[in-house]
Amino acid sequence: MRDLLLRRPVMDLDLAVEGDGIAFGRALARELRAGLRVHERFGTAVLEFPDGSRLDVASTREETYERGGALPRVVGAPLARDLARRDFTINAMAVRLAFGRSELIDPFGGHRDLVRKRIRMLHADSPQDDPTRAFRAVRYANRLGFGIERETRDWIARALDSGAFEAISGDRLRRELVLLLSETNRARAVALLARLGLLRALEPALASDSRVLSALKRAEAIAGRHPGTADWFLYLLVWAGKLDAEGAARLCRRLSLAGERGRALRRWPETLANLRAEISGITPSREPASGLSANQIAAAAALVPGVAARRLERAFVQLETRLSVGGRDLIAAGVPEGPHIGRALQATLCALRDGRISRREELAFAIRAALHEAS
Repeated sequence: MRDLLLRRPVMDLDLAVEGDGIAFGRALARELRAGLRVHERFGTAVLEFPDGSRLDVASTREETYERGGALPRVVGAPLARDLARRDFTINAMAVRLAFGRSELIDPFGGHRDLVRKRIRMLHADSPQDDPTRAFRAVRYANRLGFGIERETRDWIARALDSGAFEAISGDRLRRELVLLLSETNRARAVALLARLGLLRALEPALASDSRVLSALKRAEAIAGRHPGTADWFLYLLVWAGKLDAEGAARLCRRLSLAGERGRALRRWPETLANLRAEISGITPSREPASGLSANQIAAAAALVPGVAARRLERAFVQLETRLSVGGRDLIAAGVPEGPHIGRALQATLCALRDGRISRREELAFAIRAALHEAS
């Protein structure tokens, strides 16, 4: 309803049913010949269509929280109470569907808040019940260009002081951060988080000064020039650019970030220091840049100055370069089989990335390198 009233593209459609939403969803899926996924705990059914679109059907319900930050207990309820459980007034609107007419249901003044361009929670306990709503407030404010209403800011501050945010699991907090950093204008999002005091819930040592915000803007520009090569983690690394090893480790634990990205974040202060020390000698084929992910190289390019940044960005682009020839091409050209072929291909890739050979010269260079290795 929010995006419809704002005349923005409607990316998803939710249908609320007073009664058994799952039964209605099953019947509707049969009628429309759609795929169906059911979530019994929340009384929801998801219809999936061949073109990739989907329709969420949910029983109207209300939620109760045993403690702040915990997942809710869900029970069926009329539409009025269903809307009352929503996070913000602009999300607490519905249209009653009927033959020949429709009716806007807006018990909390969401339409008025859309006009006034403000994000407003429904009640004082909202950020206590679910502290992740504070991060969603920032996401919506950033996406829509809205402000966050003063009373809502006060409620978030009280929830922070009460310790409610400490109950949020790392997984839930990380999911909110992924969503926030996956949308444009990350610098404004980080500034809003800082203004609300929400860095306390992440890692107090995270910076939000003008240098960090400028680096986030540079990171967006780099990613924009090379679409599809980086994701949300790029912006987390840029944001964490001033953390020391202890701060990076604390942030990693707070977000329950494991695996390769967890290791990358923990080592980021050391990685960044090494890059800064060795930046003058970096080429696309030379360590340390070639041992890093696209996110790490782009983040470093956003954090270091002028010439060094351009050199890193060139390395970032060239690291996506792949050879057009392979071992079979060398064998077909008369090179005997053996481990020297792999070494020759690696040497050829380095030469191509460094600009010492062109695409047309790949095969000839690889043959010479292989014969030299084999001799």
